[in-house]
Amino acid sequence: MFRLVERKIGWHKDFDSSHFLALPYDSKCLRIHGHTYNVDVEIWGELNENGMIFDFNHLSNLIKRLDHRILVSENWVLDRRDGRVVVEKNGKRLELPEDEVVILDKPNVTAEYIAEWFAERIAEKAGENVKRILVKVWEDPRSYAQVVLER
Repeated sequence: MFRLVERKIGWHKDFDSSHFLALPYDSKCLRIHGHTYNVDVEIWGELNENGMIFDFNHLSNLIKRLDHRILVSENWVLDRRDGRVVVEKNGKRLELPEDEVVILDKPNVTAEYIAEWFAERIAEKAGENVKRILVKVWEDPRSYAQVVLER
């Protein structure tokens, strides 16, 4: 006899974004560059009143926010007005249309922080039925960062 011991959903999607890193040493990653990121999400929990653990549409909307944008740290934003964002870091000063930038509430724009940002946005939409959130962000086919949030 089988019994139900856990429920989990899984989701996978890719998006294209550019970024650069702030590092205390010389690295090619100090320059603006892009990736086709892949995101894997797993969410554990109980079914809500709609018969879902979590709505996949919320995950798709997160990807739409990031896709074909430049990702920057909020610490690098000098000014934000009239639909423009001014970013300064690593000797670069960029003035960009606000709708082309995603400002992450993180000190850097590493895969680790992107995964954390993504997981936190999922948590904001999660009902009390959600118990665990795993997000894995692949920067390339060999390298990923993973975070897990639990109640």
